[in-house]
Amino acid sequence: MKIAIPTDDQHTLAPRSGRSKWFMIFDIQDRKIIGTSINENTHDHSHDHSHHHEHGQAHDHAHGEHSHADMIQLLIGCDLMITKKVGPHFGQELKAAQIKIQITSENLILQVLKPYLD
Repeated sequence: MKIAIPTDDQHTLAPRSGRSKWFMIFDIQDRKIIGTSINENTHDHSHDHSHHHEHGQAHDHAHGEHSHADMIQLLIGCDLMITKKVGPHFGQELKAAQIKIQITSENLILQVLKPYLD
């Protein structure tokens, strides 16, 4: 099983998955961590809908719609993401990629992994 955890410091869970600095991926087999990788979240966090369009200028996207495809690519092969919070759009894309979501209030990465380890 591969578990993804969004983090800003590689020790605690980030407050929000899509805005984390990294996704730590834990490969767990027989209740032991057999591999770990750290994928930098390069998703554009500066996307802002408070922009101005000149008269006659095209508006090329709908408000509230944006893609998280870059983050989904970082999580390919993961079975589960454990997070404190996930936005609705990212949550839909995770489900479409067949990555389950577990919401937790726990802060420490090692604590959220305990149920999956010896």
